[in-house]
Amino acid sequence: MTMARTRKKPITAARVERAIDTLAGVMATAGPDAPLLIPLWKRLQSELERLKEEEAILAAAMERVKQSRDQTAARSS
Repeated sequence: MTMARTRKKPITAARVERAIDTLAGVMATAGPDAPLLIPLWKRLQSELERLKEEEAILAAAMERVKQSRDQTAARSS
């Protein structure tokens, strides 16, 4: 028997933010065990910062390409 392949969803800042929201809810009800979840919280926060930085870099690159094309088009006119 073969298992159906499932396509993994990409990890995005929005998905990590939802995970942090979920974790916050778990931590709020975990009582004295809440500190055990701090390493997971830190990891998710770190991943969120990394993803946001990558998204900002990609947006800046796209804007730079647009500006370059606009300048080239203006020179050609």
